Amino acid sequence: MEINWIAVAVSALVPMILGFVYYHPQVMGGPWMRANGFTLESLGNGPKPVLYLVAVLFSFLLSTFMCVNVTGPGQDVAPDGHSYATFGHGAFHGVLISLLVVMPILGTMSIFEKRGWNWVFTNWGYWLCTLACMGGILSAWR
Repeated sequence: MEINWIAVAVSALVPMILGFVYYHPQVMGGPWMRANGFTLESLGNGPKPVLYLVAVLFSFLLSTFMCVNVTGPGQDVAPDGHSYATFGHGAFHGVLISLLVVMPILGTMSIFEKRGWNWVFTNWGYWLCTLACMGGILSAWR
């Protein structure tokens, strides 16, 4: 299996870009702030730049995992000749991972951290969109 590191790097930007849009106060930022008990004033200017670098590093690790998941063994061409190298195939993997991995993690966290289901579904929606986009990019751009 060969990894397209350029595709991995581009895909690693998806969580940051989508996060800026998704968590904007006019999109899902309002429900997210309410679920966490935040206000615009309590958030201040946001994270320090070094924290964004750490987030990009984590995004790169996630992108590498997604790449192996959507382009690994058996992910090229089916016996009937159908190609798996499509955006839809990768997006489907992202949706499955968000449902079967991310949702249970967030749900369990919410139980023990005493968070509401609003918190779970607000954050899961972000990861659903993010992983679907990442998987789609990585599968289509091999």
